[in-house]
Amino acid sequence: MAAEAEDVQQEQQQIALSTTAEYPSYPISKTEAWGVTSLKAPHYEPTSRSSVDVAAVIDKSGSMAGTKLQLVKKTLLFVVDQLKDCDRLALVTYDTNVYTDFPLTRMTPANKERIKTLVQSIKDGSCTNLCGGLMAGMQQIVDCTEEKAQVQSVLLLTDGLANEGIKSKDGILKEMNKLQSKTDKSKKFDGTVYTFGFGSDHDSSMLEAISTQGGGVYYYIDSNEKIPESFADCLGGLLSVVGQNLSIKLEAVGGATLTGVHANRDVKWSKPNLCCEISLGDIQSEEERDIVLQLELAAVDAPCSDTVLRASLSYFNVITSMLDTVTQELSVQRRDGELTKGTPNAKVDLQRNRINATKAMKEAEPLADQGKLAEAKALIQKAISSIESSATAEDEFNKMLLEDLKRCLESMKSREEYRGHGKLYMKSKMQTHAVQRSNYVDDHSYYQSSAKKAMKRKI
Repeated sequence: MAAEAEDVQQEQQQIALSTTAEYPSYPISKTEAWGVTSLKAPHYEPTSRSSVDVAAVIDKSGSMAGTKLQLVKKTLLFVVDQLKDCDRLALVTYDTNVYTDFPLTRMTPANKERIKTLVQSIKDGSCTNLCGGLMAGMQQIVDCTEEKAQVQSVLLLTDGLANEGIKSKDGILKEMNKLQSKTDKSKKFDGTVYTFGFGSDHDSSMLEAISTQGGGVYYYIDSNEKIPESFADCLGGLLSVVGQNLSIKLEAVGGATLTGVHANRDVKWSKPNLCCEISLGDIQSEEERDIVLQLELAAVDAPCSDTVLRASLSYFNVITSMLDTVTQELSVQRRDGELTKGTPNAKVDLQRNRINATKAMKEAEPLADQGKLAEAKALIQKAISSIESSATAEDEFNKMLLEDLKRCLESMKSREEYRGHGKLYMKSKMQTHAVQRSNYVDDHSYYQSSAKKAMKRKI
């Protein structure tokens, strides 16, 4: 009994891995099949969690003056209150220049009072040296001489365009990569970067690219009131990370081949159409990651149970502080004669719709940027029609996808509407569905975990 209880406890602390085909059976002749490989993080509420290191990088340029800066200060005070003695926080502010107001320091009661006083004294300045602020925040994490926290992150906030220092997206990503690719682990930035864009004047493409390269997400904040809610959503996620450095290996077996792997991430093939690996970053409590697959099944001589895919997940388990591996195989029934495939799997259809919606938004953006709104809207409408005619059209997840796509459509009524709001909204929604993580605070944020909702209730 003790051994069984231990096995149950281990399962509750592990990321669950599953593989599913669209149909339970297929003909014995050569045929095509859709499937999905799914990861599901456990719901974990520890009595004592792992420590976190956070560097808050705050834009205090002139455009932040007034209500925006006051709300950011209030939000920072909220963040300070949520951290424990074992956590560390750094505060970097930037305008034309970059200031390390408070180096990475443990959040003891005395240090909390010190940083609260510094936060209250932040005043607006001049231009926006975004790259300088970002690099200083990342360097704070790297330069920590104490034992590194298991979760390390930079939170970058801005309401405008980079107009001082390195200004281009590619230039900033190159500077980030210098710290991310260090061979000396003591000098390497191994954390995540989350970006927050306020209002309509920031560069959503730059902030999304920075967050993607940093393994985080980009929050689009379209009203001042959403500043604290967005921070709470992010902090709730950071404090509930259960797995890091996730890597999944997919291998077609039994004569099958992988003709399509839809992961919204880089797919590295060691054997084309046979074996690939995908890095998935970290995963937070209750989150899911789904990879949609297209397979070609080889002909078999007689009816059988045919194993066509082997999936292997490796990651660092933050709950147990150990490296963990999980494996799973996909088998389908091969039948002869008159064939009834059976009921299609809803999960495969839902995730195929998610991939198609993300693809439509990604392809519509450059068209809309060029002023080709009719062509951009046609792509979004095509995705809407496809979901509405799918087998799972009435599912709540699909209803949420449809609402997001229809809002994208609405925001392209005119060039002015698109530039002022539509582009930012569509960029945000494209990323949230691509990585399956909440990044926009509204009433139907499907990816919000209970940890994120609990943090928001504390505001």
